[in-house]
Amino acid sequence: MVGLVAALLVAVGVVPWAAPAPGSLRVLSTVALALAILLGLVAWGLLTSIRADVAESRVDAAIAAAVADFGCGHDHDPDELHVCPSVAGSCTHDCASCLRG
Repeated sequence: MVGLVAALLVAVGVVPWAAPAPGSLRVLSTVALALAILLGLVAWGLLTSIRADVAESRVDAAIAAAVADFGCGHDHDPDELHVCPSVAGSCTHDCASCLRG
């Protein structure tokens, strides 16, 4: 949405410079172009942030899948990631026995 508004402001800012226009209109078009650049940078920042969030969620999902395949699927130590080294689904002990062992 921000990118579309930036594109609209570029169009509004360029039109007065394409034909003869009063100086005040050219000043306003320059302001519109400056706002278009600012909004373009905001749109770029939002897009970059969204891409980073999507990449992070993919990494998190891959880690969760790897941990689920390796152990019984639950964390035994809330401070560190220790999982039961049993085959998935065959974990028959409680967390206390795993931490002692």
